[in-house]
Amino acid sequence: MADIFREVEEDIRRDRLQKLWDTYGIYFIALVVGIIAVTSAVVGWGAYKTSQAEQASLAFATAVAEAAKEDADASAIFSELAGDLPAGYAALARLRAAGTLAADGDVDAAIAAYDAVAANSSAEKILRDLAKVKSGTLLVGRTSYDDLAIRLVPLAGEGEPWRNPAREALGMAAYGEQKYARAHGFFQSVVGDETATPGVRDRAHVMIALIAPYLPAEPVGLPDATPTTTLDDSEPAGSSQEPTGEAQ
Repeated sequence: MADIFREVEEDIRRDRLQKLWDTYGIYFIALVVGIIAVTSAVVGWGAYKTSQAEQASLAFATAVAEAAKEDADASAIFSELAGDLPAGYAALARLRAAGTLAADGDVDAAIAAYDAVAANSSAEKILRDLAKVKSGTLLVGRTSYDDLAIRLVPLAGEGEPWRNPAREALGMAAYGEQKYARAHGFFQSVVGDETATPGVRDRAHVMIALIAPYLPAEPVGLPDATPTTTLDDSEPAGSSQEPTGEAQ
């Protein structure tokens, strides 16, 4: 008797499952097909992007080798290459083209090329910021400290990846306009930053030594003596000395 009841229950369960399949089976099949299609698309897109990155890397390396040859027009090589590469490598190629222009003495064209990278929203932020710093460095002596500060002060703060090159450029611009205390502050920031490269830190030390004669002397006297001068961007009283040279 128990076997009969079990068979009846199984028949009822099969009938219910069959009705559910007849009603919703097509949707289940569509769901499975959709999952397979999406998975295939994601995997395919990832493989495509990897292939594109490998091709771009190879093309960039080839361009670097070509540009290093004697009498090669490196700027033209990288500029032409940039049009055929994905956004990241294209920005790198344009940065190399701008650097070549600067090395060849075409500073105005180099500044324009760097500014173009900085304004390109498709490039990664770290590359756009690097372009701003490179352009700003070339603008030292060509524009005012105030104009340069608009460009570079936001990039000179703690945590910014290019802060020390930005500080160096700002310090040189301030020094050129006899804003000695301000320049001293930028170079001290470089020296105090453990992440600064040895070259940047060494140049900062040199500039601090050059600036020192133009800063107010520390007050000498009793502990409660009141300084007669303050550390600002003006020259100390009685000094008319001008900078005798510039850092190398």
